Amino acid sequence: MKTVLIGLGNPIVSDDAVGIRAVEVLEKEHWEDVDVKIASVGGMELVEMMLDYSRAIVVDSILTGKNDVGTVIRITPEDFSESKNISNLHNVGFIQALKFWSSAGGSVPEHIVIYAMEVEDVSTFSETMTPGVESSLPELISRVRDELNGRNLFSSRLP
Repeated sequence: MKTVLIGLGNPIVSDDAVGIRAVEVLEKEHWEDVDVKIASVGGMELVEMMLDYSRAIVVDSILTGKNDVGTVIRITPEDFSESKNISNLHNVGFIQALKFWSSAGGSVPEHIVIYAMEVEDVSTFSETMTPGVESSLPELISRVRDELNGRNLFSSRLP
């Protein structure tokens, strides 16, 4: 199964870098049949990065205020209703983009998983993440590693 692992965020905006930082660590492990991409996109551009893969794993930050900082959440597209979208993936319309590409005959991955970490600060220009996010980074990496290895031990849920 050909997989794309996508780290999203902005490396110079404090906690927004968590997806990128996690994927950079995992990239060094040289996964077979896994392409690694880093981006600061959402919506159509994000889905375009997934086309022609059978599995996509996206790693990003999320700021809901409903979870403790550092909480890792596993989400699939099925977790969203028609009225919800993952606008925290940097743009409007991730779910709508998936539907568009599917209806247009695009080769959208059959399996899509988003690992998001509840963060504290996505507005400060800094290459340093907050302590709660930094200390939870190993857990995020471990969960994504398990997903890459085909071990899904974590239930999906929205905050």
